[in-house]
Amino acid sequence: MNPKEPSLNISTTQLQEAVEDLDPKKNLQNIAAAAAEILAESDLSTRWDDIVTMLDSENISERLRLAAHIIFRAKLVLNEIDKDPITKTIVYNTMLMMDALEVSNLKGYIVEKSSTKFQELDIYASSMESALKKERVVSVIKELQTDNPGKGITWLRKEASKLLTSEGYKGYSYRQIMRDTKGLIID
Repeated sequence: MNPKEPSLNISTTQLQEAVEDLDPKKNLQNIAAAAAEILAESDLSTRWDDIVTMLDSENISERLRLAAHIIFRAKLVLNEIDKDPITKTIVYNTMLMMDALEVSNLKGYIVEKSSTKFQELDIYASSMESALKKERVVSVIKELQTDNPGKGITWLRKEASKLLTSEGYKGYSYRQIMRDTKGLIID
């Protein structure tokens, strides 16, 4: 090791834990497992069919209903991640946002308002959809580039269009991808 380089002094275990923290699939599995332990402690089933019936059950405590709800939502999100691995980024960012929201709520930074201004939200919805679409395109292009080193941006855009269209996504023609990735620099 070069004496000028700083030493991180991180154990392999600490490094592994840090990497696992960045894996939304693993995090969701751990959250669902913790919720399943709550149900198991109360001698309740953790089978999927039983979880679904617990969601609205008045025969169990709110704590147990929340545990069932967590398992239910985690399974739905995990299914989506398995169908489309690109959604991992969306899931990870949503988890971080919900974490920040929880802290903001606890500290009283965000005051709940009695009415939501949906018209204002609509303005941002189209830009959010555009950002998610662009993120999906860039992610696919980078993945294609990794699998096909040396290919140019034109080829990568065409392949991304074919791939996304074949997966059932709409609005991913070559021209749209070219417009969405204008100025994109591929290393």
